[in-house]
Amino acid sequence: TAESPNHPSHPNRLHLRKDNGLVKDVFQTHHMVELRGNVGLGHVRYPTAGGSSCAEAQPLYTNYPFGICVAHNGNLTNTDELEGLVRDTYSRHINTESDSELLLNIFAES
Repeated sequence: TAESPNHPSHPNRLHLRKDNGLVKDVFQTHHMVELRGNVGLGHVRYPTAGGSSCAEAQPLYTNYPFGICVAHNGNLTNTDELEGLVRDTYSRHINTESDSELLLNIFAES
């Protein structure tokens, strides 16, 4: 079961298609035709950490400082420490229960 298949592509901006569900349901032909650019990032996730809301579907994106995406499989073992770093040191708001969002914010600060 695919929990969140996604595919952003980019000429001059991010075009994002993501949702919870099976790949065949999230990416129908008309969705694929609408994607722009010649680069993409795809991810299929069955959640083992965090939640399963659409907000946690990957890839995750931030426009700070210049716009980056992250797709991550695995579980971070030091999420409490990383959450403190992101919230207290970087003054970033954490929107999801996903450890991948912490990783995205750390990459954005690097």
